[in-house]
Amino acid sequence: MEWCTVRKQYCGLGLGLLMLAVGVALIPIVDYIIKREVEKTVILKEGNLMYNTWRDLPIPIYMQFYMFDCLNPEEVLNGAKPYVVEKGPYTYIEKRIKYDIIHNSNGTVTYKQNRTFHFVEKLSVGSESDRFTTPNPVYWSLVSALRYENKDINWLINLLTTFKQEYVFMNRTVKEILWGYQDPALHFAKAYDPEWFYTDIAGYFINKNATNDGVYTIFTGETDITKLGHIDQYNGSRYLNFWTTKWANMINGTDATVNPPFAKKSRVSYAFASDVCRSIKGVFAEEVTDSHGFTLWRYTSPDSYVANATVNPDNIGFCTPNCLDKGLFNMSNCQIIDFFHIPVAISLPHFYLGAERYQKAVIGMRPNKEEHQTIIDAEPTIGWVLRAAKRLQINLYIQPIKGFELTTKITPVFLPVLWLNESAVIDEKNAQMLQNMLFTPLKVVHMVEIVLITAGSVLLVATIAYIIYAWQRRKTEIMKEAETSSVNDTNQLLSNGMS
Repeated sequence: MEWCTVRKQYCGLGLGLLMLAVGVALIPIVDYIIKREVEKTVILKEGNLMYNTWRDLPIPIYMQFYMFDCLNPEEVLNGAKPYVVEKGPYTYIEKRIKYDIIHNSNGTVTYKQNRTFHFVEKLSVGSESDRFTTPNPVYWSLVSALRYENKDINWLINLLTTFKQEYVFMNRTVKEILWGYQDPALHFAKAYDPEWFYTDIAGYFINKNATNDGVYTIFTGETDITKLGHIDQYNGSRYLNFWTTKWANMINGTDATVNPPFAKKSRVSYAFASDVCRSIKGVFAEEVTDSHGFTLWRYTSPDSYVANATVNPDNIGFCTPNCLDKGLFNMSNCQIIDFFHIPVAISLPHFYLGAERYQKAVIGMRPNKEEHQTIIDAEPTIGWVLRAAKRLQINLYIQPIKGFELTTKITPVFLPVLWLNESAVIDEKNAQMLQNMLFTPLKVVHMVEIVLITAGSVLLVATIAYIIYAWQRRKTEIMKEAETSSVNDTNQLLSNGMS
């Protein structure tokens, strides 16, 4: 009987140790297998899970525009602060499709990406025909160029802004401001000098709808998973040519849709944005949970990204032609109409994180972190961006220009025109696909590990506890037997003595 009990105890110990050992041993083995499977899944190779998703992004992308209506244009001409009122959103659904895809032998893929925008009135506060009073980009582009162009061009610009009655402010529709309109001055100039004035269409997003933004060559991850999605070349080069330093012109990071898997919180993530002609730095900010229950890592730009060149010397390359204060980024070098630079500066909406003097120079600014910061929420295991919001504000610089009487009393100011929120959130269908094909199996495997380790530990502890209990009970029984035997011996001695 005792032999059977001892054998059960040894069996319990052995089984508990075995389960514990298997559970612990599975951790590195399973992690290795998972890593290999994830790498196979996320590389940009025809036929794998993520390739079709990357090629034809199924996640809906929305471009929302918030327009600023200047309510006191005549007072501004006399030196008053601009008073603007925001109205929005005017929402467009954005569709991105990659085409002319060429897989290269060095582990890269080259492609173009077509972007189309369709207005969604039911998600908007009004129609595309809503009108706004805003600075006239053609006027300010032409008069600002007077300081830099030759006398013949200066004469033509003077003619255009007087004879054609180009005005400091304009009142146009949302559709015209965004996607373009035929400008009368440019139309006249194009007929007069088509070499300088090659178009008569003006708008902040002309040539952005139903077009591509350039030729990308990115790493597929097949030869080096840590480079997955990173841009190797843009339009055949690793550098831009807009800025004054090599660092400022560098094309770094991804296009912000796909990143290498197995992220670390210490990793700095870069994203290249062609519409602002630079790469943007992102650092880990916090963990967040989305509506589908995914734990995501949120990346935001550090304050150094918007700092002036005194605080962050790296930004000296963007001082073209001069340095701006915190929160403003001069875009005139990469925003051009007919070879004339538009005096545009980019900021976060409502000059969020910008110098206080910019915020106070315009009545109607209400910067807010939740509404105005740019965020990227990525799943750290696979590296895919499941939620993102890029928020930017377009500001036009207006100032007194010698020889133009209408401008002489203007107080120099960066006047907001509009701000945009380009956002994407994974939908229920694709979230369920990721859940079923990737995250659920991962959870099951990790659950098996936990069950084995827990069950093995419980069985081991229970067996040891039982052995201790059995040993204590046996010890007590032996002591009782010894006491009984001692009493019996004593009684026997007494009995013998009496006899």
